[in-house]
Amino acid sequence: MANVRLENVCKIYKGGVRAVTDFSLDVKDGEFVVFVGPSGCGKSTTLRMIAGLESITSGNVFIGGKYMNDLEPKDRSIAMVFQNYALYPHLSVYENIAYPLRCHHVKGEEIDKRVKDSAAILGIMEYLQRKPKELSGGQRQRVALGRAIVRQPQVFLLDEPLSNLDAKLRVQMRAEISKLHEKLGATFIYVTHDQTEAMTMGDRIVVMKDGFIQQVDTPTNLYKHPANVFVATFLGSPQMNVFRGELRKKKEDVSFYSEGDSAFSVPLNPLLLGQLENDSFPLKTKLGVRPSDVTLSETGGIAKAKIELLEKLGDQTLVYSHLSGREDYLIATVNGENDFRAGQEVSVSFRKGKLHLFDGKSEESLTEGKPLCFLDNANGYYLSLTQMETLEKRLIEKGRSSKILAVPTAAISLAKANGDDLVLSLALDCQRDYGGRSVWFCHETLSGKGVSFSLPSLEKAKDPSLPFQAFVQLKDIELIDEGTKTKLTDVEPLSAPTSKGELSFRRGGCFMEGDGRINHEKTYIVKRINRLGATDLLILEGSKSKEKLAYLVPDSALIYVSMLVLFRKKIHAKKGD
Repeated sequence: MANVRLENVCKIYKGGVRAVTDFSLDVKDGEFVVFVGPSGCGKSTTLRMIAGLESITSGNVFIGGKYMNDLEPKDRSIAMVFQNYALYPHLSVYENIAYPLRCHHVKGEEIDKRVKDSAAILGIMEYLQRKPKELSGGQRQRVALGRAIVRQPQVFLLDEPLSNLDAKLRVQMRAEISKLHEKLGATFIYVTHDQTEAMTMGDRIVVMKDGFIQQVDTPTNLYKHPANVFVATFLGSPQMNVFRGELRKKKEDVSFYSEGDSAFSVPLNPLLLGQLENDSFPLKTKLGVRPSDVTLSETGGIAKAKIELLEKLGDQTLVYSHLSGREDYLIATVNGENDFRAGQEVSVSFRKGKLHLFDGKSEESLTEGKPLCFLDNANGYYLSLTQMETLEKRLIEKGRSSKILAVPTAAISLAKANGDDLVLSLALDCQRDYGGRSVWFCHETLSGKGVSFSLPSLEKAKDPSLPFQAFVQLKDIELIDEGTKTKLTDVEPLSAPTSKGELSFRRGGCFMEGDGRINHEKTYIVKRINRLGATDLLILEGSKSKEKLAYLVPDSALIYVSMLVLFRKKIHAKKGD
């Protein structure tokens, strides 16, 4: 079996329609990964690019560590199961399963053994001599799976294989596919728009929207710790209740106040104190709460609501009402034995510790760890003059520096690596557990800025009353333009001065418009890309001379590693280009 790695994969169709943008993912050997999202989000397109059925506009695909962009589907050691089964109606079940082996000229004895082994795994031995029209939908799906298994591929790709089945059969086949994955121990990549399928089947789930990855995590973490409003409302049935409002702070107390005439307020735990600075308040915010975390009672609570509708589902009842800050119904899940009735007035409460907060504009979570922390080194508070000189050796454009440090929170450690480390004095606000890891929400004692980072759950928490030290290696820190937040440093000192250029993509290839610079040859290869924001830093290498050049060009999803760049004097487009 094998792992699958996608690096900055993009798909752009004619007319500039972007189906997939900057998709990067590492699927481990033997892992079951599910792509989920609404129709048109790019999940099936991504799967087809892995299979080789769809060309890649830019980016790289690796299977088992081997570069796959230029290989035909038959040479990728993958098997794909389609939504419509794609069985040959004139062939028996046996011949349908055996067909891919016959195409590869496998010997008859080996074919017979593999077909019967696959049929035994799927429990379809008694149907081997039947035609597809004599089978039920679930049996046809098993035959399609058998045809994939018989090839003994490194990776199984499944594109909404259960969408044509009825509800009961879908549940049964979900369990059978999960069992099949356990038996084979193979790498599975599964596409679905059904969030229930995704939550029950996947080791990890990739949530997509409009061609972008929204979040990648385990089903439990996606449900408990959504990265944004879309993930929060897409996963979970009934979906999360989301209220519009703002955060207000009085002394050390932070509360959410909803919009509307009958506004309610909810006091919050200290989690946000390590994430937001004092000048952030008041802050437009959205509050999310799961229906199962809404409680209804006769008295008390944060607000009054009138029950408008009840849906009795047996063991539980869905209660619909209206609450300020939300146009749609507020949905609460209660025990089916409760005797609530339509028209009844109830008091609404939210369970403490179960609330989610999202930025009112970006809709990104405010209660999850941030990937970057920005620190101002104007007075040398964080880095010495010697450390800054070392950092400035990596400047992309000489003379264009900054005192704003971008510290990736993933690089924060409690252990010192060397004498050049950035040292942070932190105080712990609170800690959230994510299973095998926990996120520490802290504030930096000098500036009060929020800093959050992940550590193994085994790491013992610090005393909130005592500051502690954390460390970041200098090589992980970037200098950032204060206004645009664009990176000013590269990952290493550049061996050649940077020039500004512009790439043009034509039928004849990719061209760098001439800038008067003299180069030793016309054809160069893109060896490395550093996406800085509005611009990309390209490290080019001469095809023959191995001469290294560094160019700053406008950012484009069409640029990828190993691209050939042709240098010419000022080019004018010809008719037909």
